[in-house]
Order: sequence, then C-alpha cells, then structure tokens
Amino acid sequence: MTKPFLTIDQQIELLKSKNLLFKSEKNAKKLLSNIGYYKLINAYRIPFIIESNNKKLFDKGTYFEDLYNLYVFDSNLRTIVFGAATAVEISFKSHLSNEISSEFGVSDQDYLRKENYKEDTHAKSEYSFDTMKDHITKSIEKQIRNNHPAIVWYKEKHQYYPFWVVANILTIGDSSRIYGKLKEKNRINIAKNYQLPHDYLASYIIHINLIRNVCAHNDVLYRYKTINSIPQKINKMKEIYEKMGIGINNASGRYERGVNDLLATIIVFKTLLSIDDFNLFKTQLLGLIEKLQKN
Repeated sequence: MTKPFLTIDQQIELLKSKNLLFKSEKNAKKLLSNIGYYKLINAYRIPFIIESNNKKLFDKGTYFEDLYNLYVFDSNLRTIVFGAATAVEISFKSHLSNEISSEFGVSDQDYLRKENYKEDTHAKSEYSFDTMKDHITKSIEKQIRNNHPAIVWYKEKHQYYPFWVVANILTIGDSSRIYGKLKEKNRINIAKNYQLPHDYLASYIIHINLIRNVCAHNDVLYRYKTINSIPQKINKMKEIYEKMGIGINNASGRYERGVNDLLATIIVFKTLLSIDDFNLFKTQLLGLIEKLQKN
C-alpha cells in the first residue's frame, strides 16, 4: 500500500494519535518542515516506542522535543566522530606513504611496479595489482583535469607523482585496499606504528571507513552497526574490554558490546589515535552526552 502524502498539520495529528506530546506545536511544525518527518521522526523514534495492542506507540511522557534532542545529539556526534576518523585517516595515509616511498621509491614509475606487491590470486573479489594501478593513474589524471595544485605542480616540475601527494587525493577506502595489496612485511612495518598485528589494523581501518561514510551521508550514527566485527583477541584489546567490565557472549565467543557498534568505534579510536587526539574526542563526547542528559 502506498503511503499518502501528509501536510505538516496532518503529521502533527498523526503523532498525537501515537501518544506523542508537544511543548510547542509551532516549533515542531517548523522543525518538521526544515528537517522532514522521515529524517527526524522515523530515524529517532526507536528508543521511545512501545508495543501496545499490536500498535507502535510512543511511551508515556515522550515529547516531540525528546526526539529532536536525540537528533541534535546525533548530528553533533557525527561531527566529532568524522573529525576523529579524519585524524585516523591522516595518520594511516602518512604511515602508508612513508612505507611505500622508503621501500619502493618516490616516483610513480617506481612504486607502481608489480613486483612490489603480493601476487594476484585471480579471485573474482580480489583487488588486483592492475586494478590498483589503473585506479591510481585515473585518479591522478582526474586531478590534473581539475587543476589540483600539488598534482599539477609535480607534473610540470618533476613529471612524476610521489605517493605522499597521491595519498591525499585517495579515499581512506582506497588507501585501505592498497595496504591490503602490500606484501606482509610492509603491512607489518606499518602496523608497528600502532602496536597492532597487521590484520587487526586492516580490520580497524575498514571499520573507520564505514563509520566515516555514515557521517558523510548524515545517516543515523548512535545506533549504527557495521557489517564487520573488529578483532579483539590480543592482550592489548582484552585489557580495554575487561577494564570496561564487558563480558563475553558464550554462544558467539565475542564480547557482548564493542564489537560492531559505536563503542567499537570508540575502542578503535582509542587504539589508533594519538593521546591528544583521543583526549580531545573524549572531552567532546562527554560534553555531548552531558548535554543530552540535561535535555
């Protein structure tokens, strides 16, 4: 059945029929008009909904303003998470660039040699060397057309493109795939900067990429769960979960929280960010939570 279009006044009446209260209907109408019913109500009603006689109603004492406060919290949460994820991206790209440049050379003619990377297995899902090289080459060509200052300068002055310059025009997802294409010894060298096994770093960067995309597309973040679970078996990670008192699920053998949720993101930040960057994120997050509690 196709849902009918509802005017703002009709949306207010629908919400009232579901037991939602209003401190100011005038302000609620303005917010619904500016944000949209789907973005505000559908996305943030879940914590306030109860089942009653096979109907989904708002819990007793729930106000429209409660949903809006959660919406504002999540918007601000995306901002600080995006900032922290960007700090991770900058650090990861720097370590990736240093490894590739020191091991293979600064020219794209040198570092884009097939023998520098692990052999292709020819699996359908594989990120092959040819795919990687083609993507990097096309990314450079695109930025030349767009007159990217650094890319154009290196083209005119040196006729080559160092990876530390190229890394800045690639996404964190691109960088993650290049990292995965490196030989194990090179991945180990990069992961040492974070005191992690190389496969753990790969998983954490994938997690950060997914979370960053949620922030960039203004999706709901506070209850988002990624499709991948972060690995947790090394002592460094066990200490974090044990300090927070998080138990292990007997059925899955994994921790009950902090696996693929927002807490997992915070744990990844704790592992990958510098002390200063993590403390900044922590201070900002605590401030958001305190404000939400007051509201």
